[in-house]
Amino acid sequence: MRTWFVMALSVGGAIAAHAAPNSPIVPSIQDVVPTLPPITVTESAMKAPQGEASKSSMTAEPAPTWANLGLPADLALPVSHAKSSRETVADKAFDKQKDAFDTQQHARVAEYVGKATEHPTTARSAGSATVYGYREGEIYVVYAGLDRLTDIALEPGESLTAEPVAGDTEGWIKSEFTSGSGPNARTHIVVKPRDEGIQTNLIVPTNKRVYQLDLRSKPDWYMPGVRWFYPDEEAAVAVKKEIDEQAKQERTEALAVSPEHLNFRYRIKGRDVPWKPAQVFDDGAKVYLKMPEDLATTEAPALFVIEDGKPLLVNYRIKDRLYVVDRLFANAQLRVGDKRVDVERCGERAWFCR
Repeated sequence: MRTWFVMALSVGGAIAAHAAPNSPIVPSIQDVVPTLPPITVTESAMKAPQGEASKSSMTAEPAPTWANLGLPADLALPVSHAKSSRETVADKAFDKQKDAFDTQQHARVAEYVGKATEHPTTARSAGSATVYGYREGEIYVVYAGLDRLTDIALEPGESLTAEPVAGDTEGWIKSEFTSGSGPNARTHIVVKPRDEGIQTNLIVPTNKRVYQLDLRSKPDWYMPGVRWFYPDEEAAVAVKKEIDEQAKQERTEALAVSPEHLNFRYRIKGRDVPWKPAQVFDDGAKVYLKMPEDLATTEAPALFVIEDGKPLLVNYRIKDRLYVVDRLFANAQLRVGDKRVDVERCGERAWFCR
């Protein structure tokens, strides 16, 4: 028994000694992690449920062309940036709408520019000068000739606030000078084209207004001078003059007789109040009471005519500093509260009246 046990130990030690040089000291990963079975994904497993597929189809982008070729992502074909047919149609529609809009706007601008343009046929003349009626925003056509000067003159007293600006500074020559002096000084702008058949615009800023000119070069004729008259301003001056005359008439009163035939024989009695008349007279039809200069700053009195000892309120007008009564009276009274001033017409035989 003992002999068999010793023989077994000897055989085991020999086997261990023979296997030791071939066994690694550190175990491999296969010894630690068991080998997993391969996983195969079928086509049916790749399909998403019907509900999820319908939701993702609205947001997911279409699969690229290389996905159908079965190529891995790192070997995918370059992405094409060419526009789709849908994008091409949309671009063409946009370009068509833009062209239509530009055409419409061009027609609108041409229409109101045409309406705002004034030609010499609508102008007046003063000697050799063409005289336009100025209105703000209007465009004035000025014809110039080769080797000829066109004089553009502003209103007397009107001066430039900046140098006139031309669209074409190469084809046109311009300069400025002043004639006269003081309030009658007049600014002149001289233009001349360098070639025939050219056209540009010129903007002239002044201390009163802005002029917009359409300069056109003609081979056979030109406008020697250009001036303006100002109908809107002249109309405003005429209206103001009419208003001033009307106001003057409202402040004055026409006399029935010449001043030398006025009757100043009136006696003024009463306290020295601020509204006491300075003078009373009549023209044979109306009585005038000339009030003090500071009447406008004091309380205006009421006027009563005394008849049979009783005060009667009469109609009268106040024009400037005059009380005008459209009738004659022998006695009258001005009242403010309990203060009174009497006015009495002196008789023809009275030798003293004041």
